[in-house]
Amino acid sequence: MIRMLCGLSKKLKMNYSMTYKILCFISLLLTACVLLGDTVYADEAIERKAPLIPLGDVLVVYSDGASDAEVSAVSDIVEILTYQSFQVSYGTATQAAKALDDFDYVICYEVDKYPEQLLQKLATGQRRGLKIFFIGSELIQDYMDQQTATSSYSYITENKKVGRVTYAFDSASSQEGLVKEDGFLFFTRGMLQESGVVEVGEHTGYVIANNEQIAHMTIGDMSNNLVKAIFAKEVSKWKWPFDSEEHVYAQYIVLNEVYPFQNPEKLLEIVDLLVKEQEPFVISVMPVYVNADYPAMQRFCEILRYAQANGGAVILHAPLNQKPELDSELINEYMTIALKNYMEQKVYPIGIQVPVDWMFDTEGIEVLSRFSTVFTVEEEDTASSFSEDLHTNEVYEDGHQWVGPAISLDNTGVSYTKVYSTAVYIDFTEEADVIVDKIHACQDSFVPLKSLWDVDHTFWSDEDLLLYKNGILTVNSIRVEKAYEPSEQEEDYEYNRNTLKRFSRNLAEENRKLVVVVVVVSVLFVFFLYSARHNNKKRFFYSEDKPEQKEEK
Repeated sequence: MIRMLCGLSKKLKMNYSMTYKILCFISLLLTACVLLGDTVYADEAIERKAPLIPLGDVLVVYSDGASDAEVSAVSDIVEILTYQSFQVSYGTATQAAKALDDFDYVICYEVDKYPEQLLQKLATGQRRGLKIFFIGSELIQDYMDQQTATSSYSYITENKKVGRVTYAFDSASSQEGLVKEDGFLFFTRGMLQESGVVEVGEHTGYVIANNEQIAHMTIGDMSNNLVKAIFAKEVSKWKWPFDSEEHVYAQYIVLNEVYPFQNPEKLLEIVDLLVKEQEPFVISVMPVYVNADYPAMQRFCEILRYAQANGGAVILHAPLNQKPELDSELINEYMTIALKNYMEQKVYPIGIQVPVDWMFDTEGIEVLSRFSTVFTVEEEDTASSFSEDLHTNEVYEDGHQWVGPAISLDNTGVSYTKVYSTAVYIDFTEEADVIVDKIHACQDSFVPLKSLWDVDHTFWSDEDLLLYKNGILTVNSIRVEKAYEPSEQEEDYEYNRNTLKRFSRNLAEENRKLVVVVVVVSVLFVFFLYSARHNNKKRFFYSEDKPEQKEEK
C-alpha cells in the first residue's frame, strides 16, 4: 500500500512538472506573437507616418528611369529652389504619384515615362487648387489631351529641334540664345500671360505661359545657362503668393580663392579701387594650416584687415577634399585650425564657400551646419553628388543664408536674376584690366550690389564662436573691432628652417643663379654665331677684287 502511494505520488509530480513546462512554453509563444504583432503594426505605423517622399513646399517630378542628364537637371532645379528658401521634395513619376495629394505646388520636369495614376492625381489636384509647372512637352500634351481638345495647342516636331530664344530679364535689354529640344509645344488658347519668344523655323511661340493654375515652359535644357536663368526667374514668380512685386535680392562682387602667397600689390590695387568707388565686395580666402606667422601671411592679412575696415568682407573657402568621400570630422578639424589662424591676425571670416554638391551630401551638410552664411561655387568634387535617394533637400532644415553662383550669360559674368542672392566670382589670377572691367560691369548691372555686413552672420568651430548681429562683432562673447591698424613687420624674420628646408631654399637660389648663367651664355653663343656667319659671308661672297674683274671683262 505504501509502495502504491509512493508510486502515485511520483506520477503526480511527473505530470505536474510536464504540465508546468507546457504552460510555460505556451506563455512564451503567446508573448512572442504579441511582441511580433506589435512590431509589425509599429513598422506599418512608421511607414504611414514617414512616406517615401517627405512633405515640402514644392514637389519636383521626373520620369521613371530618367537619364543622367535629366537627373542632373533635377539637381539644378532643387539647387535653385533651395537658394530661394523652399523645402523641396522630389521623386520619380511613380514615387510622386503616391505623394501628390499632400502638395499644393508641383513641378513636372520632362516627364515622358509615368504611370496612368499620375495624370489622374494631377487632374484631381487641379480641381482642389493644385498649381502645376510643366517643363517640356510630353506630359502636358497627354494631360491636355485628357482634359480638353487637342486644338488648344500646337506641337512642332518635324525637323524642328532647334529654336532661337529671346527673353527680357529687365525692361532695358533682352538676351538671345539657341536651344535644342525634341519638340516644341505651344498653347494656342487658354493662357493668360506669356513671356519670351521662341522661333522655330517659321513658327513663333512663347518661352513660358501660364494661367491661374498651370504654367508651361517650353524649353528645359538646364545645361543651357539661358534656360537655367529663365527658370530661376519664372519659378520664383510662379511661387510668389502675393500680388505685389517680388523681393529683390542683390549680387556680391567676390575676388575668388585668393592665396596668401599671391601678389599682394595686385590685391591691394584692386581693394583700393573698390574702396575708392565705395563698392561693397567679398574676398574668398583659402585656408592656411601652418606657417601663419610667416611675413607673406602677415602682409596678406594686413591687406585683408584694410579691406575688412573699408566695406569688404572675408569668407573662407572650405578645405580642398582629396579623399574619395567627404569626412566632416576631418574637415571641421582643419576648418578650426584655419579659422583660428585668420582670427589671430584679426581677420574675421563671416561665411564659408563650398562646392555646390556639398549641399546634397550628408557629410557636407554636417560641415555647413556650423555656418549661417554659405557661398556655393561651381567646382567639381567627385566625393559628393546629388542623391536621388534623399528625396528632399535636407540642408533646408539648417536655415542658411545662401549665396549661389551667378548664372553667367556673357563674358562679364554678372547676374541677370535677382530672385536670390548671387555671387559674381572674379578670378584673381586674371589680368588687372580684365578684373577692373568685370567690376565696372557689376556696377552697371540692373542687379544691385550689397554689402555682406548688412546682414547677420554666425559660425562656430571646435574652439571659437563668432557672432555678428546688429553691427556688433563678437568672438567667444568678446566684442572685436574691424578698424584697420597698420602693423610693423620684421625685416629679418627667422624662419627656423631645418636642414632639409635650408637645403631646398639654397638649392632654389642656386637654380635661379644657374638660370641666369644659362641665359647669358645662350645670348653670347647666339651673338658669336651671328658674328661668325656674318664675317664668313662677307669674306667668301663679297671679295674686294670683284669689281675690278667686272671692268676688265
